[in-house]
Amino acid sequence: MSHSQKPARAVSIWPYVWLGVLGHAIWGGYPVMAKRAIADVPKFSLLFLASTAATLMGLWLVRHHDRMSWRAMWRGMRYEPMMWGLAFFVVARSVSNIMAISLTQAVWVQLIYMLTPFLVALLGLLLFRDPAPPYTFRALFFSSVGAVLMLVEDWSQVLTAFTPRDLAGLAVAFFSALALAMYFQMVRRSQLREATRGLIMVQQGVAMAATFLALSLFNGEDWSRWATASTGGLWAALAAIFVVQVGGNLVQITALGGVNPALITSMMALRLISALVLGGLILGEHLTQPTQWLGAVIVTITVTIYLWLQNMRHGPREP
Repeated sequence: MSHSQKPARAVSIWPYVWLGVLGHAIWGGYPVMAKRAIADVPKFSLLFLASTAATLMGLWLVRHHDRMSWRAMWRGMRYEPMMWGLAFFVVARSVSNIMAISLTQAVWVQLIYMLTPFLVALLGLLLFRDPAPPYTFRALFFSSVGAVLMLVEDWSQVLTAFTPRDLAGLAVAFFSALALAMYFQMVRRSQLREATRGLIMVQQGVAMAATFLALSLFNGEDWSRWATASTGGLWAALAAIFVVQVGGNLVQITALGGVNPALITSMMALRLISALVLGGLILGEHLTQPTQWLGAVIVTITVTIYLWLQNMRHGPREP
């Protein structure tokens, strides 16, 4: 007599969705944690330790998640030259990002990062003659309006509201977003045959750690500041290293493994919300005017809808 088979239990996607929300919240807090940390410790030493932690986590993923031997890992890094080209843009993004954070408000840096999807589309149009995705220019217009509303606190003093450091920080943040957009364009056009997530993390982590160590030594950073850092500075540094670089990556990888990546990507605007909340609590960076909050809402809604529409058109995509 044959036994009737029980129907397979459907696996809920909600745990992965909430992990995706958590991942964006963690990464949204990175500029805030980094800005608080570099008030007490040298910035390139912080990034060196964070990159080293990310590299070690990548090695763990390669060995235990990807089940890759040391020889296979070396072969993958050796015979995937595009990975080293991509590392250039990752390093440029990381260096310019920490420079922008040191120059201006962390919330503003995260705001500029929100423009990255539009920069990806514009680079494709200008450099590779790709057609601009639908709604790109309308979404860019609304996001730009929202960004301006967020940045300007007093419209009667708009010409003197920004210090030279603020303007420099915003310019560097824009370059950082441009470097990230170029990275995404290169990833889209590359053929990484043996490159797993863990392998990419190892390769990029090595490149960043070497760069940040060299920059730290070249700039003569005083590593003894770690011994005299305040409790708040040390906690922020530990959060930037372990909560963001290690925890954020693990959470993101787990979320992407259990749900459509398009859904996770579409929630990117949560990073701005996270930066606003943590920036207010930790750094005292507050939006004081209703128009600034209106701008934040406009950016959040516009970016979310735009990414959702693009992902629905093209299917799953890497965040």
